[in-house]
Amino acid sequence: MIRTHDEKHSNIYDDYQLLSIEVDTLAKLQVSESINTDSGEVTYSPYLSPSKLQSYSKKTDIIIAPDGSVVYPQSLYLVSKLRGKGAVKDTDSIAKGLLAYTRYLDSTHYPRFDDDGNEIPTEYLTYKSLTKYEEEGAPWRFAEHLLANCRAKQNSTGDEAYSLATARSYMGAVIGFYKWMYRHGYLKNDDEHVLTHFTTVEIYEGINQHDMLAHTQSGSKRVYEMSNIMKMFPKNDKTPADKKLKPMTFEQKALFNQHIDTLPKPISLMLRLCEESGLRVEEATHFPAHNIGNKDFSELDVVPVHITRTKGSKPRIVEIPIELYEELEQYKESKQRQKHLVKRKELIDSKEEVDCTDYLFVSNKGRPYTENTVEVHFGVLRRLIQTIEPTWYYRVHDLRSTFATHWLWSESQKRHVAYDFLMDELAELMGHASTATTEKYIKFMNKFDEQLRVAKSKNNKINKGW
Repeated sequence: MIRTHDEKHSNIYDDYQLLSIEVDTLAKLQVSESINTDSGEVTYSPYLSPSKLQSYSKKTDIIIAPDGSVVYPQSLYLVSKLRGKGAVKDTDSIAKGLLAYTRYLDSTHYPRFDDDGNEIPTEYLTYKSLTKYEEEGAPWRFAEHLLANCRAKQNSTGDEAYSLATARSYMGAVIGFYKWMYRHGYLKNDDEHVLTHFTTVEIYEGINQHDMLAHTQSGSKRVYEMSNIMKMFPKNDKTPADKKLKPMTFEQKALFNQHIDTLPKPISLMLRLCEESGLRVEEATHFPAHNIGNKDFSELDVVPVHITRTKGSKPRIVEIPIELYEELEQYKESKQRQKHLVKRKELIDSKEEVDCTDYLFVSNKGRPYTENTVEVHFGVLRRLIQTIEPTWYYRVHDLRSTFATHWLWSESQKRHVAYDFLMDELAELMGHASTATTEKYIKFMNKFDEQLRVAKSKNNKINKGW
């Protein structure tokens, strides 16, 4: 038995996406029997009998195709991870990995071009695309795609969209998916359908691994299976933290501001909170309503707002520009939000929703928006801007680094101080437990300034005819 949580699928999206659902993991398939009194014919009707235990109602994501249909067997696998021996508490990372894999497979069904403009032959890969050579299979090809777009790869050629940890996580999810299909007979498991070859690795814990007689000593032994595919990924991401940042330039930020209002109002406001106040996506989707509109801040340039739903549950004060704050006030009293609050009250009164917090942004389902919903809308915005500026490639979390770097530049110019002087203050605004996390933004800006100085010096020499 399934109940959806996100807003209804819309045909405006031309890509695969995740849909949050609730699954009754103890529901049982039963068959009812009916007899035609005239003919004596017996017919059987299957139906799903729900369990009465609320604790076995769990949330997961499934994958939805652009036409609104459910993608199988990926979605079935995600649901299966909620029960049985291999059950997990959170399928979020698995779902994102399978979503990336599904999108990759679909991309091979259309013409593509390399960096030199040469057309790449259409391959029409599916999850069934396996041969006796692991390097020809769809999973191996996906691993190559991840590596080509991984920041840890020195010569990566893609959009630098994945961290090493994300790439490894996505690939691990895909391998788990294939093991499940082999186990349940969705795919043939023979020499003509090879996923990858595995090597057994034994690790003894609690003893000296370098001792030649280690195998004779007592200690706990753990056995791992290491696949050839996973061996392709570097063990460590050696990319400095500041080089992983990708804040928007002033020009790219102007394009963002120019087109952000094409999105639904609550989505545009949440994204602006990330970009103008440095909120994380989850902090924006769970932004409190009670601090909005309770005082007159019209004479301030920025309004301090206290938030408690943060990473690490560390409450902090965020600064919201007065123009954005006034839009939040208007949205709080809007007819759209009041209508959604009625649905939320019904959920709370019926005990279907145990979180009674008064959030500013509530979907038409009466619940806070999910991070995935915000990311899907941001993808729509990205594709719109790319029709004007093809190089505009940013992700939602780049909005936070945009806030940090632009804040540093602005405050440094205004106060005539070095970036290092602003580190503690930025750490408070960003909600960092330690300034060691904030330091990457300082390093980024110092390198940015150095690059500007070098560029100006070269321009001066050119203009003087040197």
